[in-house]
Amino acid sequence: MKKTLKGLRNLEELFTEQGMAGLDYLSMSIGYDGKAYFLFSSKIPDRIDGMFVNTVANAEYKAVVVTPSWESGELKKVERINFGRHVMNFRFLRPVPDGSFLLLGSRCMYSKKNGPEKNAVFIDREGNVLRAFTFGDGIADCIVRDDGLIITSYFDEGVLGNYGWDDPIGSCGLCGWTTDGRNIWRCERDILDCYAMNIDADGNLWYYYYTDFQLVRTDFRTETEYDPMVEGASCFAVAGQGRFLIMDGGYDDPDSFYVSKINGGQIEDTEPLEFVGEDGTAVPAIPQVFNGAKAIVLTGDGDISFADFSEMG
Repeated sequence: MKKTLKGLRNLEELFTEQGMAGLDYLSMSIGYDGKAYFLFSSKIPDRIDGMFVNTVANAEYKAVVVTPSWESGELKKVERINFGRHVMNFRFLRPVPDGSFLLLGSRCMYSKKNGPEKNAVFIDREGNVLRAFTFGDGIADCIVRDDGLIITSYFDEGVLGNYGWDDPIGSCGLCGWTTDGRNIWRCERDILDCYAMNIDADGNLWYYYYTDFQLVRTDFRTETEYDPMVEGASCFAVAGQGRFLIMDGGYDDPDSFYVSKINGGQIEDTEPLEFVGEDGTAVPAIPQVFNGAKAIVLTGDGDISFADFSEMG
């Protein structure tokens, strides 16, 4: 399958134009609102003993927010947001439907004296803290749905416990939260590391995990399991109204993506996903993040494109 990349724009040039030179780039994401969010920090703290990620940064955080046309690839609007200085070493930025933003730290210490750090901080556009909660250590990824449901996934240290945690919040591998910090759902599978997750057009959660390498769809009441026949994938999307799976090649082929049909309970008819420019020539490119069937794609030349797979098939 071929996908045309439209409106290619050099990412480094975009960041420089928005005054991000000299800042540390942290992450990119696509919000529930269809906008692309790029998070920056004034300082990435040194690792503890040269190994462990420090949970304290005392850094200033800024963001570049892009409103793209998912049809043409055009950048309809680009804005900068200054969230000010915060103590926590944040990794994720997600917009929240109530108008706030979630800054989320991947690592979170627990001490017997002070209890857990609050690594889920909700702020307004000026960076004022509205509320703060603990979502646990070892967070691998975060999704905020358009109804406000927050889903966090955890890697192995967050599942097994580290940073002072004897009974880690992430021991279940996946959690669902409300915007007022209540844990309302916990996965019941034996997950050691949630490698990837995404949602479909109906808001169902799909997740892929170690050690079984199964792909699971859940509406948070019932589950359906699929075998993608890939070990070690890290990124995927379910597109075309649930009829297609887009997934990377896993341990053996991490820089290639493939499209498979979802036929009943089976995944079949896998073929390579190839990207081309608007002139039809091949473009070496890799999807960096998905939200639903939307993706930010980065080319080997450092250009980005906004690709929507919703209507494929």
